[in-house]
Amino acid sequence: MLLSDSGTGSATETIDSPSDRGWDLHWSYDCGGGGVFTADVFDFDHTPDFRHPGINQEGGGKDAGVYHVPGKGRFYLEITSTCSWSVKVVAG
Repeated sequence: MLLSDSGTGSATETIDSPSDRGWDLHWSYDCGGGGVFTADVFDFDHTPDFRHPGINQEGGGKDAGVYHVPGKGRFYLEITSTCSWSVKVVAG
């Protein structure tokens, strides 16, 4: 496992992908009555990865999924949320 984190609100994480196969972001959130969950992926130089922009969810309830980002190297994951969330990153 490359990363495991959870919380409410915002967080920025560094991910070092050791494999050309990339990494999988296992994400979940619970917004109860309503809210926002975004997980943006940035390249090693902190520019947005437009090929793999991340996750953007709005509304109430809860959801979960897996998001794959290919490639080796350093990435940054920026989470912005008004909900409780958890993320795990594993090598692809």
